[in-house]
Amino acid sequence: MIIVLGEVMLDKYTYGKVERINPEAPVPVLNVVEEKYTLGGAGNVANNIASLKHDVFLISIFNNDEFGKCIEELCEKNGINYCFVSDGRPTIVKHRFVAIGYNQQLLRVDYEEAHPINGEISNKILDKIKKLNSKSNILIISDYAKGLITKELMEKLKKEFKGRILIDPKPKNIEFYKDVYLIKPNLKEASQIVGEEIENKDDKLEKIGLNLVDEFNSNFVITRSEKGATLITLDGEVVHIPTKVKEVHDVSGAGDTFIATLGYALDKGYDLVDAVKLANKASSIVVGKVGTATVSLEELFGDKIE
Repeated sequence: MIIVLGEVMLDKYTYGKVERINPEAPVPVLNVVEEKYTLGGAGNVANNIASLKHDVFLISIFNNDEFGKCIEELCEKNGINYCFVSDGRPTIVKHRFVAIGYNQQLLRVDYEEAHPINGEISNKILDKIKKLNSKSNILIISDYAKGLITKELMEKLKKEFKGRILIDPKPKNIEFYKDVYLIKPNLKEASQIVGEEIENKDDKLEKIGLNLVDEFNSNFVITRSEKGATLITLDGEVVHIPTKVKEVHDVSGAGDTFIATLGYALDKGYDLVDAVKLANKASSIVVGKVGTATVSLEELFGDKIE
């Protein structure tokens, strides 16, 4: 079983037709045709693991409001075990309005409050992970910098969790993650971590990646959009993994798919290089889909399903 810890979100999509401009203001009028709800944030990571027919346990914060209940229903529908705790903040919702026919996002409205969790909530999360310790070798931290992941919680997790910790980071919290098994920033996040824009070139990434590995005492994978991913290991090995993308429709959620598949592969016994290759393949598939999407075993392996 893989544990996923991070901010769960509800992705709400309102689809409609645009046939005229609002006479009250120079903006399009969206005639609503359909509304759709999917799991976002750490929920999308867990959903990607579940879509690979692998046991997953999602731990997060939410509110027992309308949107929180919708998240619980989606978890149950998709076979995701979960434990949600509340500190009073509203459930995070990302509401996107999309024009049918153009596949164009017109507007996104966010509902969220970002502030660090308190010690009581932190202890509840830690207690749950302690109980799951004997059942899991992989803990994925999906950090969206809304306050769930704190320095105090990370220090305790690094001491208590006996398996491998994989981080999908936010640069502002990078100091929390020293000494974990692996950190996976994308190119933009890696640039923010080092404080300068990194050119998307192999030689540039090798030097910076080796410095990051040395500084944080962790393996690093830097995802590079159409150029694939670069793995830099604690042993000083650098592996550039190209990608094969037929057509990019939507990059949202690709990082979630990558870290989910990476955790899946490691839990299945893959070595790190092969695990990154499989994760890269999965993310190249998901960007060909519209919206927050997942990858199936059939898409990854064809007839050779693991």
